[in-house]
Amino acid sequence: MNVLIVDDHKIVRDGVRLYVEKHPKVKTIEEAKNGNEALAHLRQHPVDLVLIDINMAVLNGIDSTTQITKEFENVKVIALTMHNDYHHIKSMMDAGASGYLLKNCNQSEMIEAIDRVMDNEIFYSPEVAQTVMNNLAKKKVRQSNSIPLTPRELDIYKLIMDDKSNQEIADELFISIRTVEVHKRNLMEKTGAKSSAGLVIYAVKNRIFDDII
Repeated sequence: MNVLIVDDHKIVRDGVRLYVEKHPKVKTIEEAKNGNEALAHLRQHPVDLVLIDINMAVLNGIDSTTQITKEFENVKVIALTMHNDYHHIKSMMDAGASGYLLKNCNQSEMIEAIDRVMDNEIFYSPEVAQTVMNNLAKKKVRQSNSIPLTPRELDIYKLIMDDKSNQEIADELFISIRTVEVHKRNLMEKTGAKSSAGLVIYAVKNRIFDDII
């Protein structure tokens, strides 16, 4: 796996490199100070994964990610930032990022993010997932145009957005945990999600919730 670290602070790049080089599948680690350097590198060298900051003076992470995912369809992008607000999260995911990590993450979390993203999954830092869930939980749910959801599935989906456990959902809806698990599995099959976090991502991208920022 060839990795490109993009950040305008060398101390950050050095720290990220220490984490990334521990991954057993990483072959090369290159660096860029901004989005323009990153794009220039991508056009000349094979890269599988880009870890990119958002705030950079020369071509920020959001615009860079938009260009990277448009020009290099097979390259995965993970945002690596201190921003844990919904505006930045949604902007990066809309730009095509497959993961969103906070810079205070530990090594195991970064390794997990790399593994998940390279397996074509979506990954959020736990704090980021909570920010997304908190935002969505406040919104009015509506039927998605892309998939048919039953009223009961919508009820359960809403409670998943509220970060409820299977037991809490069962208690609130007066149904068995087994029934919750069946509906949750159906939701994952319909959306293609592999986890509760994946269901959240699908809700964001397909606007199952109205009035999203």
